[in-house]
Amino acid sequence: MEFISDFFATVLRWVFSLVQNYSVAIIIVTVAIRVLILPLDLKQKKSSRKMALIQPKIDSLKKRYSNNPQMLQKKQQELFKKEGVKPLAGCLPMLLTLPIFFAFFAAMRVLAAEQTVSFMLNAQNLGESAYSLPSWLWVHNFWQPDSGFSSILPSAVEFTNFVQSNAQHISPQSLHMLNMANLVDFNPIQNALQQGAAYSGFAESIITSNDLVGFNNGWFILPILAGVSLFVQTKLTASQTGAAGQGKFMLWFFPIFSVYICAISNTAFAIYWLFANLYALAQTLIVNLIYKKRDEKKRQGIIEEAT
Repeated sequence: MEFISDFFATVLRWVFSLVQNYSVAIIIVTVAIRVLILPLDLKQKKSSRKMALIQPKIDSLKKRYSNNPQMLQKKQQELFKKEGVKPLAGCLPMLLTLPIFFAFFAAMRVLAAEQTVSFMLNAQNLGESAYSLPSWLWVHNFWQPDSGFSSILPSAVEFTNFVQSNAQHISPQSLHMLNMANLVDFNPIQNALQQGAAYSGFAESIITSNDLVGFNNGWFILPILAGVSLFVQTKLTASQTGAAGQGKFMLWFFPIFSVYICAISNTAFAIYWLFANLYALAQTLIVNLIYKKRDEKKRQGIIEEAT
């Protein structure tokens, strides 16, 4: 997983060097990844559609062989073979999507560590009033959550814990510069990291120079959009595959989980998750439209043959 997350972080840095905007770089990489796994997605949707079409036959077999599980399993396997259905084929895209999800989450932490430390050091070198926060639309700090509960800059405790947990992604030179500026107190002999005496006043002066005293970092817009888009996409997929009314817990759990994880993660990750959901929703709508047209042609052909 660390190898994959490092790979994504490297790719994002490279795309950023071309477009000079991390939100655009994230969207480009997100779409590129979804396009690469498109064949698997289409295979999964085709398998799910076939499963939905033969579901009445499966239900009939369950009623007929309710007292004979071995025969039921045999008859189901015969039915799957006859109809060309591979039930496990629909699992592969999910098995790929989950590692990508966690790897992107880790990659955003790597970039957040690099960019946050770089921002603090640049502001310390150039002066608080000469360096603007890395804002994005309504979000004041791109590397903090889009949340009404999140501060624009982490507190001294949060920043120290952040540096501690991401130390492997921060160069020794940067750590030394943070120590020299009293933004953290690092003892290399004891390998101990504590709050820097100058951090709190320094962070407050940056916020003051950006005229953002009393503001929080965001408004929960990205987390809510991510949850709503995932809910619509999941519900649409369920209705098209005949799974509507089944798995209601999952229908609500994952969107709510999306809201939560995006509300506690940096804005960069929330942008990735939102646009991944929007892409999946658009893809589902397009694929469903194609299948609908195919079904109409088949239906029309049957009517013409009958007449």
